[in-house]
Amino acid sequence: MDQVATDEVASVAEGMLDLFVERGVEYIFGNAGTDFPPLIEAIARAQQLGRPVPQPVVVPHENVAMAMAHGNYMVTGRLQAVMVHVGLGTANALNGIYNAARLNIPILLAAGRTPITESGVFGGRNNYINWAQEMFDQAGMLRELVKWEYELRHPAQLEAVIDRAMAVAQSSPPGPVYLTLPREVLAATRAKATTPASPMMMPATKPEPCSEAVGRLADLIMTARKPVIVTSAAGHSEDLWSALAHVAERFAIPVVQYRPRYMALPTGHPMHCGYNPTPFVRQADLVIVLESDVPWIPDEVGPIAATVVQVGLDPLFQRYPMRSFAADLTIMSDAATLLERLLETLSDETEDTVLIRARRLEIAQQRRSYGVSSQFAEARAPATMTPRWVTACINAVKDEDTILINEYPFVLEELTIDRPGTFFAHSPAGGLGWAMGAALGAKLGRPSATVIAGIGDGTYMFGNPTPTHMVSRALGLPVLFVIFNNRRWGAVHRATLSMYPHGYAAHEDEPPFATLEPSPDYEQIVMASGGYGERVDDPAELPAALRRALHAVREEGRQAVINVICEAVYARTS
Repeated sequence: MDQVATDEVASVAEGMLDLFVERGVEYIFGNAGTDFPPLIEAIARAQQLGRPVPQPVVVPHENVAMAMAHGNYMVTGRLQAVMVHVGLGTANALNGIYNAARLNIPILLAAGRTPITESGVFGGRNNYINWAQEMFDQAGMLRELVKWEYELRHPAQLEAVIDRAMAVAQSSPPGPVYLTLPREVLAATRAKATTPASPMMMPATKPEPCSEAVGRLADLIMTARKPVIVTSAAGHSEDLWSALAHVAERFAIPVVQYRPRYMALPTGHPMHCGYNPTPFVRQADLVIVLESDVPWIPDEVGPIAATVVQVGLDPLFQRYPMRSFAADLTIMSDAATLLERLLETLSDETEDTVLIRARRLEIAQQRRSYGVSSQFAEARAPATMTPRWVTACINAVKDEDTILINEYPFVLEELTIDRPGTFFAHSPAGGLGWAMGAALGAKLGRPSATVIAGIGDGTYMFGNPTPTHMVSRALGLPVLFVIFNNRRWGAVHRATLSMYPHGYAAHEDEPPFATLEPSPDYEQIVMASGGYGERVDDPAELPAALRRALHAVREEGRQAVINVICEAVYARTS
């Protein structure tokens, strides 16, 4: 194996940094603790000697650090690294690990481990907290959510452990891994003086569909009367956009993007049929599920008579304790690869059959019936501030390169999305506070793009705004945060109404555990970090406010917060 010659390597920590550089890790997002001294010394030494190291990014809350790594991966596709402080930092990072695990984001989360030795060893315990911070099983709190976890136990293991961590994280389906680093080991002299130029192991390749499964699916498509494609997370790949657009249009298959984490089809595509699968699945005789953990809600759809095809890198979602959606044909494959194979298989077939022509006409009618298009494209401001109006105003001011980060509030029907990589939404795990850090990570990965994050007032608080705004200013990452402020935990209130539509809570103006009042002046928080803040109550004033905020972001290089006071009324019994 080729070797990269290095200067004398002082410690395991410095050797780890060298490995990160060779493996393409650009940043270490971190929140430091007393376990970090070997790493800090290694970074300082490398910088003074003129040796490359990943850029250390100080993020004063682990939830934000994880979200930044998540967001950076979304736009770059490169493995990310985060380091946190022993079990305490790990606990704060759990929210982000949950999100990354459920959305297959490869992150190497490293955490210090409380020093093992009580005396006589360099790097051992020298602070009273070293006793109280030790845990019997530090990794136990996140073992269920990571693909692999391990503790670096000896300097001689360094290269093998790091390469295995990275290979597992990036193997299909990708996901986070966890590595604990005892301080004594990080401080020890590195066992090797050279860094392997190539990894000891490579990530496993994506699975490809067998020809028999592709042929069977092709037959189902050509004979179905009412097929539908449901997707949630298949749109991360640019190849998917092209392949899905061709398959759907050629063979007249409506596409429903249910709770999309990435858009998979342009919103103007003739087969784009909105975001509600229920009416399509109810009448379908073929349902093709592309990377969707929950393709419909069983209580809303009822029993279905369709043939169901589940497609994905993990089409049965084996890490979910319970998931019983039908799978008459299960294909483990990258969704784009499967669709490309379908196009090859169906290349000799004609798409101009009587059956496909009939499907095409029916889908055109369904698009009109199910409200796929905007309500506000040509409308005046409504009397009250609604999330739909706020979304429409954001859609009007963005350009084609703008990246939208969505944590619940956007009304998707009001968005025009024509390019891959310009819309990202929260993980199905719903770990709140993701969007703010993700927006910073996306801006870091694609500096030329305007980034707009849509967040609720509750998610703004979960996003740890003080650390987020500090990091935005420190790194020069101007982002526009739009708060859809309804002074509610909207999801909590809707869930209560769904179970008890005629109950006592339905008649409360301030339902228990769902009210976030008095509402803080969120727009003032960003000002403490040199940003632009504005509160907007009048719907007619929102377009101008957004233009002012975007001027601050694009022209002045400052972050901005628009605190939009939205209606707080939900469906309620009379």
